[in-house]
Amino acid sequence: MIVLFVVGCGASSNVDGGFEPAETLVLDGVYESRVSVEKGEMIALDILVPFKKGYRIVGVSFDPDMLRLEHYLEYEGDGMTRARYVYAVLMDGTSDLLVKMEPLAGGNVEIYKQVTVKVGGETGLF
Repeated sequence: MIVLFVVGCGASSNVDGGFEPAETLVLDGVYESRVSVEKGEMIALDILVPFKKGYRIVGVSFDPDMLRLEHYLEYEGDGMTRARYVYAVLMDGTSDLLVKMEPLAGGNVEIYKQVTVKVGGETGLF
């Protein structure tokens, strides 16, 4: 039983690649989200991959001066494929993370999720 506990703890920490995000946004059922963090912190996005709807995630657009991708992982959670992105926050400001998807059969890239990130400044929401 101890072995299973230790293995289980190791599996959950691997999802974030050993990083400790200040905020983890689970984006199930929402298109648009907002988060307010401080410079030097990390944020994580946890997203259901839309295979069942006939799409795949093709990447995330973001401002590389403000954010740096530290870790990406596709994993199985509750029998579904999920993606986890962990970003380091590099500077104050406001920027969007745009998660993009495309049809499995080919076609135009579309925005799947949008997260507005506000770094620094006054506390509270925007």
